[in-house]
Amino acid sequence: MTKRVRLCLIDDDTFVRDAMALGLGDAGFEVITAPGAAAGLDVLDREHIDVVITDMNMPGTGGAQFIPEARARWPQMPIVAISGAAVIDGRNTADVARALGADATLIKPFRARELAALIERVLDVRRDPG
Repeated sequence: MTKRVRLCLIDDDTFVRDAMALGLGDAGFEVITAPGAAAGLDVLDREHIDVVITDMNMPGTGGAQFIPEARARWPQMPIVAISGAAVIDGRNTADVARALGADATLIKPFRARELAALIERVLDVRRDPG
């Protein structure tokens, strides 16, 4: 029996978060959601999570603060950054997210199957970095 991959999905937009959780659940992932970075860190503290998906742009503590904190506390945790903005503070969002420690990025809008495929690729790389 194959273990289901457990995700922590962090996004402040309830509609987007729920839609992504539904699509990822349909793709076979077990999804735990959090409405923000602090709640996401709480989930990571108390649950076994295989991969984190975090929005970059959230009120208060966003992905730019969450990613380095999560990376420091869980160095091997795969992190996927998502964003509705291709540019943050005049810089490419994907470049910013990777510089902060994200393994991969995806710009909204995207389909659940695109995100699911990206998650699988990130997990494959983490399992076999060679």
